[in-house]
Amino acid sequence: MELRNQIIFISKKVLNSIKNFDFNFETTIFIYDKELNVLYSKSNDENKDLCKLVIEESVENNAFILSSLQNTTVKTKNQISGKDFSVISSPFHEIKNKELQGYVGIFTTDDSENFKMISEMLANQISYELHVYREKLLIEEIIKTDRSSLFTREPQHKVDLRIIQNITQGLKDKEIADNLHISVSTVRNHINKLFEELDVASRSQLISLHYENKLHEILHEVKMENRNLKYF
Repeated sequence: MELRNQIIFISKKVLNSIKNFDFNFETTIFIYDKELNVLYSKSNDENKDLCKLVIEESVENNAFILSSLQNTTVKTKNQISGKDFSVISSPFHEIKNKELQGYVGIFTTDDSENFKMISEMLANQISYELHVYREKLLIEEIIKTDRSSLFTREPQHKVDLRIIQNITQGLKDKEIADNLHISVSTVRNHINKLFEELDVASRSQLISLHYENKLHEILHEVKMENRNLKYF
């Protein structure tokens, strides 16, 4: 999942976890990427007029520039469509390398300091959730790689037979790779070697051999011949 979609996914999770969004003031929370493109928003304004203004008219607010420069939560006052708004911006970062990922932007008619704390807490939560999500992806990739290395240590003919079984089910290289926890290139290398060793030119010929109950026997003979050649 690319960075933009990761942020949208996590932002929805975090903002939708707010059970009571019934603030006493007109309030909209925006999630921006680091180029200040709006990725997601949540509002207590049924008409969502502010959302439309910010997205369609690209309302500029120096709170975002200041919060980026100061690396902290910043609150400014702005007038949008004849209304006075407090604009609060909190940057959120990649936890490991501190790289800027985007901003929580809150537009509210409330002039108190409450939303500075809310903005900062949301930014921290998004940073944390992004970190956890990416660590989970990394762990899954490590496990997949480890399982792949274990798989490749299996006897070669067992690997070939498992690939052939998947081919007979009509699966494509990517699907076979996912099933067996190996790379697509590894699958293709095995298939190319099978074509050469079994003297077939297509998957259909390979499948025909399989259903004629000859494949296992031929494959075993080829492997035995190759093994015997090593001793000469």
